[in-house]
Amino acid sequence: MTKTMMKTMLGTAVLVGVAVVSYQAGAAKAKVAIVTAAPDIKWEPLMGGPLMHAKLWGDRDKGPEYAMLLKLPAGADSGMHAHTADYHGLAVQGTWVHTVEGDAAPAKDLAPGSYVFQPGKQMHQDVCKGKVDCIVFVHQHGKGDFIPAKK
Repeated sequence: MTKTMMKTMLGTAVLVGVAVVSYQAGAAKAKVAIVTAAPDIKWEPLMGGPLMHAKLWGDRDKGPEYAMLLKLPAGADSGMHAHTADYHGLAVQGTWVHTVEGDAAPAKDLAPGSYVFQPGKQMHQDVCKGKVDCIVFVHQHGKGDFIPAKK
């Protein structure tokens, strides 16, 4: 066997060894399925209440990414506010009304299944219209925050 062939075989053996170790390390950190029935969702006060949230993944207080269910009591009005990062929202329950500062279009009643993309640093307001609590799925690439409008 020539030196070149020996080096090639040795290099291949090292690569295979690294691949096996990497695969085993990945398998050791295998993802686990999470299935939670609606009655088992753990609701906690958000910013002292009355809003409630249920963590789905990530950490809202640390970022860089998280998702949660946000529960607004029937009749709740967030007031005009902003968030540092963009977010995506999907109405799950109730009638959610999301308005954007300066938008001339009339506010829309957002029934379950309705979607909102809210750019960061843009003032907006959220209202839960009607007699049923609103639940909104929120996904944000960034730390969660609440910046009230200046009066």
